[in-house]
Amino acid sequence: MKTHMYRDSVLQWNVFVGCRFDCVYCEKSFKLQMKRQKNRCSRCYNYEPHFHPERLNRPLPRTRGDQFIWPCSSGDITFCKPEWMRKILEVIRRYPDRTFLLQTKNPIIFKPYEPFPPNVVLDVTLETNSDEGYRLISKAPLPSKRFRDYLSVNHPRKFLTIEPVLEFDMDEFVSWIRRIKPERVYLGYDSKNCYLPEPELQKVLELERRLKAFTRVKRKLFRKAWWEQRIQTR
Repeated sequence: MKTHMYRDSVLQWNVFVGCRFDCVYCEKSFKLQMKRQKNRCSRCYNYEPHFHPERLNRPLPRTRGDQFIWPCSSGDITFCKPEWMRKILEVIRRYPDRTFLLQTKNPIIFKPYEPFPPNVVLDVTLETNSDEGYRLISKAPLPSKRFRDYLSVNHPRKFLTIEPVLEFDMDEFVSWIRRIKPERVYLGYDSKNCYLPEPELQKVLELERRLKAFTRVKRKLFRKAWWEQRIQTR
Protein backbone atom coordinates (compact mmCIF):
# COMPACT_ATOMS: atom_id res chain seq x y z
CA MET A 1 0.00 0.00 0.00
CA LYS A 2 1.43 3.35 -1.04
CA THR A 3 -0.53 6.56 -0.59
CA HIS A 4 0.39 10.19 -1.08
CA MET A 5 -2.44 11.93 0.74
CA TYR A 6 -1.25 15.52 0.85
CA ARG A 7 1.08 17.96 -0.80
CA ASP A 8 1.49 21.57 0.23
CA SER A 9 2.09 24.19 -2.42
CA VAL A 10 5.68 25.28 -1.76
CA LEU A 11 7.87 27.79 -3.55
CA GLN A 12 11.49 26.78 -3.10
CA TRP A 13 13.30 30.07 -2.90
CA ASN A 14 16.73 28.61 -1.99
CA VAL A 15 18.60 31.74 -0.98
CA PHE A 16 20.72 29.47 1.21
CA VAL A 17 21.82 25.99 0.11
CA GLY A 18 23.81 23.22 1.78
CA CYS A 19 24.17 21.08 4.89
CA ARG A 20 26.80 19.08 6.78
CA PHE A 21 24.57 16.74 8.79
CA ASP A 22 25.15 13.99 6.19
CA CYS A 23 21.85 12.18 6.80
CA VAL A 24 22.00 8.85 4.97
CA TYR A 25 18.62 9.37 3.33
CA CYS A 26 19.65 12.80 2.03
CA GLU A 27 22.16 11.23 -0.37
CA LYS A 28 19.32 10.06 -2.63
CA SER A 29 17.12 13.11 -2.18
CA PHE A 30 18.38 16.66 -1.63
CA LYS A 31 22.00 15.94 -2.51
CA LEU A 32 20.98 14.09 -5.65
CA GLN A 33 18.72 16.97 -6.71
CA MET A 34 21.62 19.39 -6.36
CA LYS A 35 23.71 17.31 -8.78
CA ARG A 36 21.60 18.91 -11.51
CA GLN A 37 23.32 22.21 -10.71
CA LYS A 38 26.76 21.08 -11.92
CA ASN A 39 26.89 23.62 -14.74
CA ARG A 40 25.29 26.42 -12.71
CA CYS A 41 26.90 26.39 -9.26
CA SER A 42 29.68 24.06 -8.10
CA ARG A 43 28.86 24.74 -4.44
CA CYS A 44 25.25 23.67 -4.98
CA TYR A 45 26.53 20.59 -6.80
CA ASN A 46 28.70 19.69 -3.79
CA TYR A 47 25.96 20.62 -1.28
CA GLU A 48 28.38 23.00 0.37
CA PRO A 49 26.69 25.54 2.67
CA HIS A 50 26.63 28.87 0.83
CA PHE A 51 24.56 31.96 0.12
CA HIS A 52 22.93 33.21 -3.08
CA PRO A 53 22.44 36.95 -2.43
CA GLU A 54 21.36 37.49 -6.05
CA ARG A 55 18.15 35.61 -5.22
CA LEU A 56 17.16 37.98 -2.40
CA ASN A 57 15.47 40.42 -4.78
CA ARG A 58 13.48 37.90 -6.77
CA PRO A 59 9.75 38.73 -6.85
CA LEU A 60 7.85 36.46 -4.50
CA PRO A 61 4.27 35.36 -5.20
CA ARG A 62 1.46 35.78 -2.73
CA THR A 63 0.58 32.78 -0.60
CA ARG A 64 -2.70 31.64 0.82
CA GLY A 65 -4.05 28.62 2.66
CA ASP A 66 -1.41 25.89 2.78
CA GLN A 67 1.03 27.68 0.51
CA PHE A 68 4.53 28.53 1.76
CA ILE A 69 7.71 30.15 0.55
CA TRP A 70 10.69 28.08 1.66
CA PRO A 71 13.88 30.20 1.67
CA CYS A 72 16.23 27.29 2.47
CA SER A 73 14.52 24.18 1.11
CA SER A 74 17.81 22.62 -0.06
CA GLY A 75 19.84 23.01 3.11
CA ASP A 76 19.75 23.38 6.87
CA ILE A 77 19.91 26.89 8.34
CA THR A 78 22.22 25.57 11.07
CA PHE A 79 24.99 26.24 8.56
CA CYS A 80 23.66 29.63 7.44
CA LYS A 81 25.90 32.47 8.63
CA PRO A 82 24.07 34.97 10.91
CA GLU A 83 24.58 37.83 8.45
CA TRP A 84 22.97 35.72 5.71
CA MET A 85 20.07 34.76 7.92
CA ARG A 86 19.44 38.36 8.92
CA LYS A 87 19.22 39.36 5.25
CA ILE A 88 16.69 36.60 4.61
CA LEU A 89 14.60 37.78 7.57
CA GLU A 90 14.78 41.36 6.31
CA VAL A 91 13.15 40.24 3.06
CA ILE A 92 10.56 38.19 4.95
CA ARG A 93 9.56 41.27 6.95
CA ARG A 94 9.00 43.17 3.71
CA TYR A 95 6.33 40.63 2.72
CA PRO A 96 3.91 40.41 5.67
CA ASP A 97 1.18 39.07 3.35
CA ARG A 98 3.27 35.98 2.45
CA THR A 99 3.88 32.91 4.62
CA PHE A 100 7.44 31.60 4.94
CA LEU A 101 8.70 28.25 6.24
CA LEU A 102 12.03 27.76 8.04
CA GLN A 103 13.03 24.16 8.76
CA THR A 104 15.96 22.58 10.57
CA LYS A 105 17.18 19.51 12.42
CA ASN A 106 18.76 21.78 15.03
CA PRO A 107 16.04 23.97 16.60
CA ILE A 108 18.44 25.76 18.97
CA ILE A 109 19.51 27.70 15.87
CA PHE A 110 16.17 29.53 16.00
CA LYS A 111 16.93 31.15 19.35
CA PRO A 112 19.28 33.98 18.19
CA TYR A 113 16.64 35.23 15.75
CA GLU A 114 13.71 35.51 18.14
CA PRO A 115 11.22 37.03 17.87
CA PHE A 116 10.30 35.85 14.39
CA PRO A 117 7.83 37.76 12.24
CA PRO A 118 4.27 36.41 12.54
CA ASN A 119 4.29 35.29 8.89
CA VAL A 120 7.02 32.72 9.61
CA VAL A 121 6.30 29.08 10.37
CA LEU A 122 9.06 27.11 12.11
CA ASP A 123 9.47 23.41 11.35
CA VAL A 124 11.74 20.80 12.91
CA THR A 125 12.46 17.33 11.55
CA LEU A 126 12.14 14.73 14.31
CA GLU A 127 12.08 11.25 12.83
CA THR A 128 11.92 9.43 16.16
CA ASN A 129 12.22 9.88 19.91
CA SER A 130 15.02 7.31 20.18
CA ASP A 131 18.67 8.34 20.43
CA GLU A 132 19.87 4.75 20.20
CA GLY A 133 21.65 4.12 16.92
CA TYR A 134 20.82 7.56 15.58
CA ARG A 135 24.45 8.38 14.87
CA LEU A 136 24.30 5.72 12.14
CA ILE A 137 21.62 7.83 10.44
CA SER A 138 22.75 11.44 10.85
CA LYS A 139 25.21 13.87 12.42
CA ALA A 140 22.30 16.14 13.41
CA PRO A 141 21.60 16.69 17.13
CA LEU A 142 20.11 13.64 18.80
CA PRO A 143 16.31 13.49 18.89
CA SER A 144 16.13 14.06 22.64
CA LYS A 145 18.14 17.29 22.32
CA ARG A 146 16.04 18.44 19.38
CA PHE A 147 12.91 17.95 21.45
CA ARG A 148 14.23 19.93 24.42
CA ASP A 149 15.55 22.71 22.21
CA TYR A 150 12.34 23.03 20.24
CA LEU A 151 10.37 23.37 23.48
CA SER A 152 12.55 26.36 24.37
CA VAL A 153 11.76 28.21 21.13
CA ASN A 154 9.24 30.98 21.71
CA HIS A 155 7.13 31.21 18.57
CA PRO A 156 3.40 30.53 18.19
CA ARG A 157 3.56 28.77 14.80
CA LYS A 158 5.35 25.43 14.87
CA PHE A 159 5.25 22.43 12.55
CA LEU A 160 6.87 19.03 13.04
CA THR A 161 8.16 16.71 10.31
CA ILE A 162 8.35 12.99 11.07
CA GLU A 163 9.83 11.94 7.77
CA PRO A 164 11.34 9.52 7.23
CA VAL A 165 9.72 7.94 10.28
CA LEU A 166 12.08 5.72 12.29
CA GLU A 167 11.36 3.18 15.02
CA PHE A 168 9.97 4.95 18.11
CA ASP A 169 8.39 4.49 21.53
CA MET A 170 4.71 5.30 21.10
CA ASP A 171 3.78 6.81 24.45
CA GLU A 172 6.90 8.93 24.83
CA PHE A 173 6.85 10.16 21.24
CA VAL A 174 3.21 11.19 21.43
CA SER A 175 3.93 12.96 24.73
CA TRP A 176 6.82 14.88 23.14
CA ILE A 177 4.69 16.00 20.21
CA ARG A 178 1.83 17.05 22.44
CA ARG A 179 4.22 19.23 24.46
CA ILE A 180 5.65 20.85 21.32
CA LYS A 181 2.09 21.84 20.31
CA PRO A 182 2.60 21.82 16.54
CA GLU A 183 -0.06 23.25 14.26
CA ARG A 184 0.51 20.26 12.05
CA VAL A 185 2.66 17.18 11.69
CA TYR A 186 4.01 15.80 8.43
CA LEU A 187 4.24 12.02 8.70
CA GLY A 188 5.65 9.52 6.23
CA TYR A 189 8.10 6.79 5.34
CA ASP A 190 11.43 6.98 3.54
CA SER A 191 10.78 7.31 -0.19
CA LYS A 192 14.35 6.55 -1.32
CA ASN A 193 14.74 2.89 -0.29
CA CYS A 194 17.52 3.52 2.21
CA TYR A 195 16.53 0.52 4.40
CA LEU A 196 16.26 2.55 7.58
CA PRO A 197 15.13 1.15 10.97
CA GLU A 198 11.45 1.59 10.20
CA PRO A 199 8.41 0.81 12.37
CA GLU A 200 5.66 -1.42 11.04
CA LEU A 201 2.83 0.25 9.18
CA GLN A 202 0.20 -0.54 11.83
CA LYS A 203 2.29 1.28 14.41
CA VAL A 204 2.56 4.38 12.22
CA LEU A 205 -1.19 4.26 11.61
CA GLU A 206 -1.73 4.18 15.37
CA LEU A 207 0.65 7.13 15.79
CA GLU A 208 -1.34 9.04 13.18
CA ARG A 209 -4.60 8.23 15.01
CA ARG A 210 -3.25 9.46 18.35
CA LEU A 211 -1.81 12.66 16.90
CA LYS A 212 -5.06 13.53 15.17
CA ALA A 213 -6.61 13.86 18.63
CA PHE A 214 -4.76 17.16 19.13
CA THR A 215 -3.20 18.33 15.85
CA ARG A 216 -3.46 18.13 12.07
CA VAL A 217 -1.58 15.28 10.42
CA LYS A 218 -0.51 15.56 6.81
CA ARG A 219 0.36 12.23 5.27
CA LYS A 220 3.39 11.91 3.07
CA LEU A 221 4.40 8.44 1.81
CA PHE A 222 2.57 5.65 3.67
CA ARG A 223 3.49 2.03 2.96
CA LYS A 224 4.54 -1.12 4.76
CA ALA A 225 8.04 -1.03 6.26
CA TRP A 226 10.63 -2.47 3.90
CA TRP A 227 11.16 -5.48 6.15
CA GLU A 228 7.40 -6.14 6.25
CA GLN A 229 7.36 -6.18 2.47
CA ARG A 230 10.16 -8.78 2.41
CA ILE A 231 8.30 -11.03 4.85
CA GLN A 232 5.16 -10.73 2.73
CA THR A 233 6.94 -11.86 -0.45
CA ARG A 234 8.46 -14.99 1.12
